[in-house]
Amino acid sequence: MNASSLLLQTLGASPSGRRRFELLQAIAATGSILQAAKAVGMSYKGAWDAIDALNNGADEALVHRVAGGKRGGGTQLTERGHELLALYEKLRTEQNQLVARIEREHANASRDLPVLGRLTMLSSARNQLAGRVVEIQTGAVNDQISLELSGGGRVIATITRESTKLLQLKRGTPLTALIKAPWIMLAAVTATPLACSAANRLEGVIRRIKRGAVSAEVVLELPGGQTLAAVVTEDSIEALGLRRGQPAIALFNASSVILVRLD
Repeated sequence: MNASSLLLQTLGASPSGRRRFELLQAIAATGSILQAAKAVGMSYKGAWDAIDALNNGADEALVHRVAGGKRGGGTQLTERGHELLALYEKLRTEQNQLVARIEREHANASRDLPVLGRLTMLSSARNQLAGRVVEIQTGAVNDQISLELSGGGRVIATITRESTKLLQLKRGTPLTALIKAPWIMLAAVTATPLACSAANRLEGVIRRIKRGAVSAEVVLELPGGQTLAAVVTEDSIEALGLRRGQPAIALFNASSVILVRLD
């Protein structure tokens, strides 16, 4: 990957990603995970969760505990951590200059750059639906996030309270919902209302069915043009009488939705 490609990828970096690097900066400055967490507005647990994610995603550990210090120990960046932080800071400087120039030359840059980020995002999840937060119901451990899709439908996701804070979610925040195709169940549209515990029910029209020896991929077109793919057994296709052009209902749990913020 060349440097220009890497710079363009950082344009789609999420607020949570930037916040993790802000945490690294604070650790480098304070040598304390507790003080660094306070400096960036994270909880102590949230800071360690972020460090775990950074260490797991890097080719080498970026942060480690050290013995000694005023309170018997501390937290420091590794040599690799300092290297990547320095590169990140340089890229951010270059990025800010580039974005400022683009915004001067492109009238809709603030709207279009997040869209480019979504279009270039690679994920193993078959379904990637863009929307905006319309409601947040908070709980002691988990929050319920309601996302309005472009066609007017809604997707409900259950995420941890810590994730809500990390993503800095509020009403109007643009998000992408990721749902793996095998996590989606299909039901035929009938005159009798469907009784089901799944929090998400999206009705659409079957546009494609790709059949296999055991399973088939069924693609529904939702209102507004977005599509949703489900993997179901061939027996289910026959039992439900699913055919191209017919309406169907996609069902999936709130816990099956992964939320990604790219702006």
